[in-house]
Amino acid sequence: MAKVVRLETRRDLVQRTTAAQIEAQLSLYPAEALPAQARASVLNALHRVTRPDDKESIWPGGFTMISREQTAVIWDAIRALPADARPGHVRHAFDLVLLNLNQDTGEVMLTRDQIAGKIGCAPKNVSTIMGVLERMGVIRRERRRIEGMQGPGVAVYVINPHVAWNGSLEVRKRESQAVDQPSLRLVPP
Repeated sequence: MAKVVRLETRRDLVQRTTAAQIEAQLSLYPAEALPAQARASVLNALHRVTRPDDKESIWPGGFTMISREQTAVIWDAIRALPADARPGHVRHAFDLVLLNLNQDTGEVMLTRDQIAGKIGCAPKNVSTIMGVLERMGVIRRERRRIEGMQGPGVAVYVINPHVAWNGSLEVRKRESQAVDQPSLRLVPP
């Protein structure tokens, strides 16, 4: 049986080689000279060029890593929530979080209205549902200021890197060492 080989153009080879050289140079750059999030973003982008994900690859569109044990702990904690905390909606939100992460930052790439539409609840309830995941330690909420907008800024949800991650495993290991590992906890009724 013949071996199938994917065509690699000269442009692809040059691009991958150049990205590998930049990645090597960046590893020599002092860690404190570049913010951790910027470094992770650049390394993940370079990693995608040097190890491309495409329709024929084993992980088309990237992947999100979470251990079986971690998944079971989170599902059990959600199942143990009181009925008024809407455990069904919280579980659905958790699944949506895992399916819609920005590969560079771990940021959830759905708006509040999109999450509400997929879960089947009112947009005003999404903050409460995501708040449950936040109190459990699964995600964290950041506020991002938008120029010309008053108030604290829009809420952006980011996955806890000790719960799940996406992108380069090497980058994840390096970056997670700088973050304290919180423990998942039950939310008091």
